[in-house]
Amino acid sequence: MWLLLFIYFNTGQFDKAEIVHVYHTEKECKDRGEYASSIGIPKGLVLTCIKLKGVTEAHAKKLQ
Repeated sequence: MWLLLFIYFNTGQFDKAEIVHVYHTEKECKDRGEYASSIGIPKGLVLTCIKLKGVTEAHAKKLQ
């Protein structure tokens, strides 16, 4: 599983990170990150894909 993260920097310092979405493959994650970058992301925001090791399947209930 792959996590697409937004990492926020404020005045050059780490501020916070958010998991945007979970993907099954690295390609899906990177493709979505590249699409988001092509639209334009705010200054101080970094997109990255991180492999979540040891997790092969996840189930969740959408809250909203």
